Amino acid sequence: MPNIKDVAKHAGVSIATASRVVRGADNVSPKRKKLVEDAIKALNYEPNAIARQLRHKETRSIIVIIPDIQNSFFHEIIVGIEKVALENDYQVLLADMQNDSQIEEFYFNSLMQKQTDGIISLSASIGLRLMEEVSSCYPVVIACQQISNSDLPNITIDNIAASKKIMQHLINQGCRNIGHLTCHPNLTLYRDRFTGYCQALAENGIPINLDLVKYGKSSLQSGYEQMCELLEQRKQIDAIFAAGDIISVGAMKALAEHGIRVPHDCAVVGFDDIEIASICTPTLTTIRQPQYQMGVMAMNMLCELMVGNQPTNRQIILDYELVIRESCGHSMDIRKKRTPR
Repeated sequence: MPNIKDVAKHAGVSIATASRVVRGADNVSPKRKKLVEDAIKALNYEPNAIARQLRHKETRSIIVIIPDIQNSFFHEIIVGIEKVALENDYQVLLADMQNDSQIEEFYFNSLMQKQTDGIISLSASIGLRLMEEVSSCYPVVIACQQISNSDLPNITIDNIAASKKIMQHLINQGCRNIGHLTCHPNLTLYRDRFTGYCQALAENGIPINLDLVKYGKSSLQSGYEQMCELLEQRKQIDAIFAAGDIISVGAMKALAEHGIRVPHDCAVVGFDDIEIASICTPTLTTIRQPQYQMGVMAMNMLCELMVGNQPTNRQIILDYELVIRESCGHSMDIRKKRTPR
């Protein structure tokens, strides 16, 4: 049974363009309209029945796309979203994309078929052109990651600047051989944190050694495995910057099993300040994000878009905070006692 994606592929146009033709929108060129209509006939495509019923109605539901639902960082954002959604009589549907951009594209397609009234994406891993095309016709808000050179409604922190700040803290403590544990760079926020890592090294005249960069998932197990892989290389390492707190905690477990003391032998810092950061041993130095505020503001912006209003400020960059705890050895006395590796 062909779907709108098949039609778009057959016609050689974007999903958004194919959807606009199916909906009868007039902002499509005659040439592209003809291509889509020919594809519909060739494939015997029939628009989704639910979409036909809801085309001129509200579903009173929105989708929140989460890169990985197991990552506890997103919990407070969702709480903020649900608070505002409840106040405005919207149901929140959670979509776990499992770090797969094709799954995210599927949910954007559901918006184009009017199976939901709006989307908040905490991932933004699909192509910028598709996001912009969908956003031009439907209510979409991107949260958690900054979308540069675009007018997409966006609420986030500056991940590059925040990464540079925590890296500079390590460098100021005397660290020079700093490993980076992260996730796949197709996710914008991890790409930005890697960029901040590289910029901090370059600005301090420290060579960028890609052998010290490891990729995996945002999980305890992955952090553990990435750290083990890095240690097996027997490279000189005096600090680890993990792109997420949960990765940091996994890394500290691996370091402990190898007899490497944190922070005496190797400093460790993370990102996000999830709950475990303040209760693990040692407590974790990290970047604190205003997750709840981010969720509230994202849903407020989406509500404005869903009633046809345009937000005054479509690009909101929130403040962040460097939270210094035990894991970075910020005491210079501790730093001096480190065992050379």
